[in-house]
Amino acid sequence: MAADNPWDEAEAGWNDLVNAAARIQSAASRIKESDRSFDGYEIERTLRRHRPDLMKEHLEGLRKHRKDNRV
Repeated sequence: MAADNPWDEAEAGWNDLVNAAARIQSAASRIKESDRSFDGYEIERTLRRHRPDLMKEHLEGLRKHRKDNRV
């Protein structure tokens, strides 16, 4: 990531959020299969409040904006 390019930094940040949400969901799914399944459901419920689907939309929107405007 080039520190002098804020567009790259923004895209990398959104990408980090999307990837983090996927890791959290993966962990929650594995926890749901354990004897602490309730905790997995709680983690999943909390993650949904942060709208990972919307994070993906924002990342895609930023990428499209950069492509359309060559930034």
